[in-house]
Amino acid sequence: MRVLRESSLGEYAEWYLQREAVKGSTRSIPDSSEQMIQEMRNFHEGKMRGWFDELTRWHIVELNLIGDLQTLVFLESKWTKETGLVIPSGANYRILDQVGKNAIASHYLEGLEPTAKHTTYYDSLMKGSMKLAGADRIAICTAEPSEIASNPAASYYLLDGVGRCLPYMILLQQRKREFAAIEAFRAERNPNEAPQLFNRR
Repeated sequence: MRVLRESSLGEYAEWYLQREAVKGSTRSIPDSSEQMIQEMRNFHEGKMRGWFDELTRWHIVELNLIGDLQTLVFLESKWTKETGLVIPSGANYRILDQVGKNAIASHYLEGLEPTAKHTTYYDSLMKGSMKLAGADRIAICTAEPSEIASNPAASYYLLDGVGRCLPYMILLQQRKREFAAIEAFRAERNPNEAPQLFNRR
């Protein structure tokens, strides 16, 4: 993983809210960084972690090795378990590499409508019309101790980009695409903060 430049929570919040606007959100984007951050906390709590504060270190990074992508911790939720994407069994069951294999084994994409988000991203990534950079970059953050305990290969959680990274991983595993570097926001928590104070989301 290669650091490209420094970033901030405010830049992340603005980027995310702009993406939501492009996708059709009717909520107006606030004027200031502080208001954007509060908007994220109020309406996009799942894209924030409780330890995101002035001590959090933010960078724009490049995932320039395939292992950087493969070991990201994937979302564990009711729908990811019901669809068979996340199967709580064994070590590293939530890393993206395993989730991609689960998706292929269960024919996950074949069961979706042609207009479904994962389907359209899969097609765009396969054709090369979508690049995971700029407006379509992803966001990662330091994984929680509980996430690393059950996924010891991981260091980072996939904070935003589930819809883009899963189809990309499937394409790589199907050998329909060669790996190309991905751009990401990276949030790293203050190493001096006690783990028990972290919010687990």
